[in-house]
Amino acid sequence: MSLEAEAGATQVATGRAHHLRPDAVSLLQSVVIGVATSAPGQSTAVTLAAMVAVSAYAAGPAIIITTIPMLAIALAYQRLNLWEQDCGGPAVWVGRAINPYLGFLVGWAMLVGYILGAVSDILPLGPALLSALNLNTSSVVGNVLTATIFGAAITAIASIGIRVTARFQLAIAVVEYVILIIFSIIAFYAVFIGHWAGTVHPSLHWLTLSGVGGKGSLVAGMLIAIYLFTGWDASIYINEETKRKETNPGKAVLISVVALGLFFTWLFITFQGVVSAKQISANASSALPFAAKALVGGGWAKFMDIAVILSVIGTTQACVVSSARISYSMGTDRLIPKFFGTTNPRFRTPFIASLIFGLLTIVVSDLYLASSSLGSAFSNVVNAVGLLFTIFYIFTGVATTWYYRRLAQRSVADFFMVGVFPLGGAAVLVWIFYKSIVTYSGAPLWSFIGIWILGVVVMLWGAFGTRSPFYRLRAEVFDPDKGHSQARVGG
Repeated sequence: MSLEAEAGATQVATGRAHHLRPDAVSLLQSVVIGVATSAPGQSTAVTLAAMVAVSAYAAGPAIIITTIPMLAIALAYQRLNLWEQDCGGPAVWVGRAINPYLGFLVGWAMLVGYILGAVSDILPLGPALLSALNLNTSSVVGNVLTATIFGAAITAIASIGIRVTARFQLAIAVVEYVILIIFSIIAFYAVFIGHWAGTVHPSLHWLTLSGVGGKGSLVAGMLIAIYLFTGWDASIYINEETKRKETNPGKAVLISVVALGLFFTWLFITFQGVVSAKQISANASSALPFAAKALVGGGWAKFMDIAVILSVIGTTQACVVSSARISYSMGTDRLIPKFFGTTNPRFRTPFIASLIFGLLTIVVSDLYLASSSLGSAFSNVVNAVGLLFTIFYIFTGVATTWYYRRLAQRSVADFFMVGVFPLGGAAVLVWIFYKSIVTYSGAPLWSFIGIWILGVVVMLWGAFGTRSPFYRLRAEVFDPDKGHSQARVGG
């Protein structure tokens, strides 16, 4: 059965109406939003120093290897989106395929992950903008004003329509990626061909798993790479608003993962040798602008500041858009307060949810910037973002195999596509999750535990307080003979 045929055969009603604007986003715009959420410019700028340190210049292999399980999970997203096009994505899929309580917890991880991601993404905006204007990058007033003004603008655009948001994302992406590509070409020439003074001479050790002198750690490099990739799934959360919603969102996540894998590999390999590891470490918070300045001087390097600024704006807005739609789906299922599940009749967006998460991003960011004690406390929570994304990626892979387990028995191809690949990707992520969580202790660990305690409280409120019908769902399984799932809904 072809993917298109399967999509038509397995589309079922969820029992509650969504009122988002259909056919508003093209495939290209969906890909751009997925890539933008991972923020190539900003992510590279803030992790380049750490990646060089832990991988000993073997960033390329670490990113390429990490791309493989990410692609396996993207295939899982594609397959599950054929079954059900819901902006809640994994929360609905896991809830209907495995267990509704587990589905809620997956949705909780998604929601908290994107909320924290929005706040952490907007924080570098102030320093980048102030640097571009030759102002004091440590100015509290300047950073607060920047976060507030741009946060309000981002929220306004996200609230008034997905079409405006998609066009805005495409426009800033073109400028950002052109700048990054031009500077990376200059960096490649300087490091690999011209061997400019001050650059690090490349070697074949850059292509090994353990880096120069065997001092690198593949595991540590992959942990950073996981952070780089988080967010590619944003294309799924606008699936109901995307043209050909059965197939295009799935194509978008696959294209996004491949594009990010290639782009991040290229950026890290070209920029990691522009200056010494010591110099990169000393400028870890703004590694790309610093590298650009070393290449072309302070004046032209301002364009790299612009690329980072656009990257921050793009990913922050994409996080607000994603969290609004995830909460919209959960609100219509009465898993969280039902006002999250309302749309504006004019804009056809989760207007209230968009405003709430946009305002939350601004308030928390301003408090973080204005108070060192609050900033320290929030940093402990932000450390959990990567783990939260890893969790719902894992369960999406497992849900794919479990829902399509009968299909996996039909042929070797199906066995690999819905069995080996999703579970293999999930297994790698479980290993990475373990390697990450064992490093947690003290405040970061208790912050992570606190997130889940609060999630369980909200879950119990929905199950026994508002008595959401979502918790009465019974597990479904795809029947390859009938071409659709066997839906069994409890009373």
